[in-house]
Amino acid sequence: MQLSFFDYALEYQGGRRSTQFLSEMKLLIPYGAIEAILIEKGIYKPNKGKQGRPSIPASVLVGALFLQSWYGLSDPMTEELIHDRISFRKFLDIKDEDTIPDETTICKFRNALIRENLLEVLFNQVKSQMIEKRLILNEGTLVDATLIHASEPKRKKDENGNVISNEPADKDATYTSKRGVKHHGYKLHIATDRAGVIKDIRTTTAKVHDSQMIDELIEDESKAVFADSGYMSKERKRFLRGKGIFAGIIERRVRGQATLRAKQSRNNQRFSKIRSIVEMPFAFIKRLMGYRESKYIGLHKNTQHHYLIAAAYNLRRMPNLMQRGA
Repeated sequence: MQLSFFDYALEYQGGRRSTQFLSEMKLLIPYGAIEAILIEKGIYKPNKGKQGRPSIPASVLVGALFLQSWYGLSDPMTEELIHDRISFRKFLDIKDEDTIPDETTICKFRNALIRENLLEVLFNQVKSQMIEKRLILNEGTLVDATLIHASEPKRKKDENGNVISNEPADKDATYTSKRGVKHHGYKLHIATDRAGVIKDIRTTTAKVHDSQMIDELIEDESKAVFADSGYMSKERKRFLRGKGIFAGIIERRVRGQATLRAKQSRNNQRFSKIRSIVEMPFAFIKRLMGYRESKYIGLHKNTQHHYLIAAAYNLRRMPNLMQRGA
């Protein structure tokens, strides 16, 4: 079959790294399973073979959300770059201008998924695929949390410069202090395997202490748990040991203890090397994917968005994990 000019351009143009990365991602996203769920929930209604303009394929809409996550794009920028970047078009299998979603379509589609909690479902679909491919290690769970900044309340002042009211930009976001620095926003709690694959997440406001989410995140663990000293408690250690689960939680000095015992120090050093792997997803998400500040207003929307971010991160890890296991 003779290649059209468009096919030729797709094959030979575009940034090499971006093209290679997106060609790998295209084969890994479970589009079929996701589309079936969207149709079942009434979110997506294909009109193939019917009169009128064909609907934009679900794979294009889902793929656009992943592009946003990987490259930290707004809706307008996503539309613009799909028009401009050959690698984006090839990833989305776009062969004519009519199937390029505009920014309004992308926004409405994402909001529909958020409303029905389907970004969480999308995350679970990606995770299920990784389990089938044996890419999630069954060697323990690592737990940690990170702060996600949100816009702070706007302060109104009277003519004398006195603050008369605070208008919250996000009523769900709260304040906390870390190492003497005040933070406003949310907290993303994650559980990973020992290769840094995200197995589960929870989103809370910033003021919720890290330790309040660990029990939910390790609910299905049966072998070992690793975490920093913020999660330490005698009750938790006793509970884990009672279930035959290894408690690799870093210990800190308790009241009346001047220094850690030699055994505690040795264990902390060993646990710290393992536990540090859980920080890898945060480095990926914040530095490489550019997600440092909440994109939406409200706990529910940000919770769903974090599931999308986690799914995008896991997909990004898959080629390397598959290569290791080959």
